[in-house]
Amino acid sequence: MGFCGDAMNIENSQLQTLLTLQAKLVTLRKLKSQIDLILEGKKIEEIRVRLLSLSADASQKLSAHEELQRDLKRAENDLDLVVARIEKDQARLSQATDTKVISGVQHELESLGKRRSELEDAQLELMERVEVSSAEQEQIAQQRSELQSDLAAATEEAKQDLALTKSEHEALALEISGLRSEVDTELLELFEKLASRATAVGVLRGSTCGACNMNLTSTALGQIGAVPMNELARCPECSAIMVRE
Repeated sequence: MGFCGDAMNIENSQLQTLLTLQAKLVTLRKLKSQIDLILEGKKIEEIRVRLLSLSADASQKLSAHEELQRDLKRAENDLDLVVARIEKDQARLSQATDTKVISGVQHELESLGKRRSELEDAQLELMERVEVSSAEQEQIAQQRSELQSDLAAATEEAKQDLALTKSEHEALALEISGLRSEVDTELLELFEKLASRATAVGVLRGSTCGACNMNLTSTALGQIGAVPMNELARCPECSAIMVRE
């Protein structure tokens, strides 16, 4: 069990100041946490990680795209060679009179025709793959542009949030300093000692301590009630400073 009363004369206004001080200290800690989170920059770091991942993916796909373009160029060159040979053989065939030569040229033309068909099919497939790959390149470029815009916006937002939160923190710290100066030294020392461990001040409402939220026994309430109103009363359960309404 904690203390029910201390031989310390107090004014009710001092206790109300402690309640205000306690609430503002909680807000101050929240602002400090917000500042830490902003400085940690999780949102910005997440965007940077996504950009790095996208860049790595873009590099791989660009290499694949360039390889497809080289394959298409080779296929086009091979097809040009076959077409040129077909035209040459057709010219030879139109001038040939020897049956063996004619037969040989016709056989070669048949083989070249098959080869031309294969190359045209391969060229068409490669053209389709290059088209798909080009669309992927455009999509990646768009995604990268959007992420870079998001990064710039998030960086600027964090900068503004940090400045605003720091300003609020500094203003509140000054206000807290002023409140501390309004409290007697002995009472303030007790408050800060209690605040370092738990809730330092609680309003007694009915039989409930506002600091620890415990329902006090009738005996404990009688002990608190026995403490004069101009003296400090404390919760028997948590030792918090009691504000009696």
